Amino acid sequence: RHHVAFYRANLLGVDLGKMADRYLETGMDLRRAKTTLKWVQDTLRQVSLRHGKRRNAHLLKLRLAKPGETEHIEQPSLNAFRENYDPDNFFSEKELVQAYIEAYPEAANTKRQKRQRLIDRQLAALKWIEPLIATEPVREDWVAAWFDEAIARRLVLAKLPTIGHLIDRITGSGYRWWVGVPRLGEKGAARIVAWLRGYESSLGALPAQSLAPLRSMPAGALNQTRLQSTGIVPLHNFVAPSDLDGRTGSNRHPGAPRIDATNDHQAINSWLSTKSGNPNTQRAYQKEAERILLWAILERGKAMSDLSVEDCAAYRDWLSMIGRTDAQDWPFRVAQATWLGAKGIARHKQAWRPFDGALSASSARHAITIVGNLFEWLVRVQYCAFNPWSAVSKSLSTPNPDSTPDVEFMRAFSVGQWNCLMTSLRQLPATSYSARLNFVLPLAYATGLRISELVDASVGRIYTMPLADGIGVRWMLKVFGKGGKWRAVPLSSEVIEAMQTYFAHRGLSQDITSNPPATPLIASATGEGAVTTSALSKSLRAFFSGIGQTLKNEGRHIEAKAFERATVHWLRHTCGSHLALAGVPLNIIQRLLGHTSLQTTS
Repeated sequence: RHHVAFYRANLLGVDLGKMADRYLETGMDLRRAKTTLKWVQDTLRQVSLRHGKRRNAHLLKLRLAKPGETEHIEQPSLNAFRENYDPDNFFSEKELVQAYIEAYPEAANTKRQKRQRLIDRQLAALKWIEPLIATEPVREDWVAAWFDEAIARRLVLAKLPTIGHLIDRITGSGYRWWVGVPRLGEKGAARIVAWLRGYESSLGALPAQSLAPLRSMPAGALNQTRLQSTGIVPLHNFVAPSDLDGRTGSNRHPGAPRIDATNDHQAINSWLSTKSGNPNTQRAYQKEAERILLWAILERGKAMSDLSVEDCAAYRDWLSMIGRTDAQDWPFRVAQATWLGAKGIARHKQAWRPFDGALSASSARHAITIVGNLFEWLVRVQYCAFNPWSAVSKSLSTPNPDSTPDVEFMRAFSVGQWNCLMTSLRQLPATSYSARLNFVLPLAYATGLRISELVDASVGRIYTMPLADGIGVRWMLKVFGKGGKWRAVPLSSEVIEAMQTYFAHRGLSQDITSNPPATPLIASATGEGAVTTSALSKSLRAFFSGIGQTLKNEGRHIEAKAFERATVHWLRHTCGSHLALAGVPLNIIQRLLGHTSLQTTS
């Protein structure tokens, strides 16, 4: 259909470049547009001849219209003109014709009229032939049958030989599906997606995440791109069977609950709404609530509000075994592999799973603590009658006596490793990427901020206070931390200097507090708005991994391992451990890091 529309636009005198940009996947490539136009013309003629329409074949063979040749002004017939101009028949026939030509000079242009009649016949021939050739593409069609030869070749090289393969790639990878296709680019990909959307009747609709970057989609929109299901799916997409949704759970409180919830799913949502002060905390709590709900229904065949003490003990053991048990030794009903997926899979994708590997001992204990917190809250709001987790020990089982125990490694850089890291930082070329790192690393090292606190920091939260001796000022940063608690952390002169340099690179004033209060301390790669936690994490991990690779290339494989395992949170641990090594009292470090308990700091 798009080729027929392309040819029709040419007959109507539309500019070739504009036609190609609108109808062809190659865009405004005039050379390919001319080739395509000739191919369409030849195809139309062949179809006409096969159906015995030699006159149509001849019409479609004639020279194609050029822009401007088909400009046509609607003009009335002479009789219609007479009715309006001379209803009383006052003028002679000759005078009437003269007036008609003066009013519509195009009427005297016989060459233009002849050309217009030819184009009208060509359009009529095209209208006749269109139903014979305007077939809809189907998934089994080869891309070469529908796309420009060069485009099709690139798709085939990317292992996308058919329309079905192409749709599956777009559906699975989202908006940036084109990254693996050589020399296609974002604009070329957008043309292909637009073409596919034109055939939704035969190919089906593309998911929302393939039409726009994820960052531009409204919050919650991605959750709607997955179908509701009773399977291993995210909480937002999970549908509990009616007999297992918790309406009649054996652990339900006998009276009406103090929350607006009639089933377990709604009760979880009510609980999560109380954690909305910190999105990172809410995500962590949602993850654990999601896991226990799915496990209860899919593994135990019970509603979450049916779980007993024995069930909770089994869940504790399940957490300690998942991801680290051989398939033949897995004692649970649902296969272990069903719960596991690759790391970093977005929740709206079909490949998402609740786990991306085995949990460390501390992570498993933390998960149990969160789930216990959930049930304790459900008891307080009179949704559940009893908290079964109050009778379950957090001691984890050892699933395989022959396996290596889960050793907790020191997740911080040593002084030597930190010096290596800073040396590598100074060797980076001057780019926006290195400019940001040259500020982020000193800031994180000096303050011990969590990644969520780093991306949340803004100019408006910086203030100064005079030193005790009255000379100079101390720079401070107000931090909105975990649990919705505020604290103030000092900013060293080195951090302030790094901030001024970074601000100058961003085109901001080096007089820090003169910038707009909402200005983020750490900007996104484009410089528009604050960096996201995901983007900052990827940026820092890429830097750490790069150092690890350099050490590997030098044959220092053991030293490289720490940098390969390092995460952004290591910077926070590094801050605390280096301060402790320097003799700073633990209670001071506790206040700096925002720990509720001194035990956490130690």
